[in-house]
Amino acid sequence: MGDGEAEMSDWFRVERSAVLAVDLQGENLPEGACTVENYQDVLSKARDVLAACRRTGFPIIYTRHWLDPRGIDTQRYESLDELGRPLNSVAGSPGAEISPEVAPKDGDIVIDKQRFTAFYGTKLDLILNRLDIEHLIIFGVWTEACLETTVWDALWRDFRITLVKDACGSATETMHKTAMLDMANWLRGGMIIGAEELVKALDGKDYRTWRFEKPFSMPYRTETIDSLYESL
Repeated sequence: MGDGEAEMSDWFRVERSAVLAVDLQGENLPEGACTVENYQDVLSKARDVLAACRRTGFPIIYTRHWLDPRGIDTQRYESLDELGRPLNSVAGSPGAEISPEVAPKDGDIVIDKQRFTAFYGTKLDLILNRLDIEHLIIFGVWTEACLETTVWDALWRDFRITLVKDACGSATETMHKTAMLDMANWLRGGMIIGAEELVKALDGKDYRTWRFEKPFSMPYRTETIDSLYESL
């Protein structure tokens, strides 16, 4: 738990922080190829977080899963159509574009990737190092895939992580919640916070958050998933 502006400023330095919005693309809508449950709610939370982070002055970095229409940069065992083309995230297609509700603005950075993690085969690590970033505010989709693999890769590179739990999503709420609990168990040096609470914190108001204290502090069973998730 945490309260107040002073604690947030102790947690990270604004000038060494950046936002990483993962794969907030149109194809996650109900009619899309990769439907995320309650995606409009995820976008609404993400929009509020992005606005607060822009006011604070954080660099904003987006990722897009962005595959060549010819299928030449997919994973070796990617599911393809009968012509060898990707089934989703096709570069240049409307569904692969970032949702207009959270669209990048002038000066924002967009990273196109071909694997789950935003660090593999991209310039993300170079950019973060050049910007002298040590702390990342991360949110997006899918929680157990592109989001989680990006979080682990960031941790391996010694970034401090703040996860915005309700600005993330997956095919089902249960998939999202279990992935978030998995990360909570090993998020060394990290923090998990709700979108509304993060906005309060950045605006200098009292807020509630969860901070990592020791490994495996959130062991869960089927019947405890919801209650443990709500405690984050």
